[in-house]
Amino acid sequence: MQIFRVHQNHDISARFLDNRRLSKQVLELYQIIRVCLAEMNIISANTRYLSHPIVKFIYNNGHPYLLDAFELLKSYDQEHKRRGGIRSTNFKEKLIDLERIIYSNKHLFSERSLPAFYVYQDTKVYGVMAYTHYESLLFLKWTNDKVPPRCNINLDKGGILK
Repeated sequence: MQIFRVHQNHDISARFLDNRRLSKQVLELYQIIRVCLAEMNIISANTRYLSHPIVKFIYNNGHPYLLDAFELLKSYDQEHKRRGGIRSTNFKEKLIDLERIIYSNKHLFSERSLPAFYVYQDTKVYGVMAYTHYESLLFLKWTNDKVPPRCNINLDKGGILK
């Protein structure tokens, strides 16, 4: 489970991702948010992933960064749709319901932005360097992918296309 963030600006992170990972990130953020909500007894759902480092980080010892995590989800979903991605009617309704739950309980969540945090295997990085680590991880994954990424990245030049 990952949250690929290469920048503090959610829209920049969304544009950086390839189509496949972008779509997957929406689903993973949805699941992470639901685990946190279930742990707070706001919804009924499975909490077994609470021990995962990225879920624990977002849960933030009972003061979860769910407002900003949901904003990240919305940015990723918006970029997915902008690129022509399609969501099932059922999942669209689930996202609308999740938004209602988040904002009707916002007083229970941290108002702070989601801090930069990188976790991969045994490596954990906090702060601005986390963004660089995720960028490097994405380039590594793209190099190993059998299908070239479809995104706004020029792999030859290593940067975001303007």
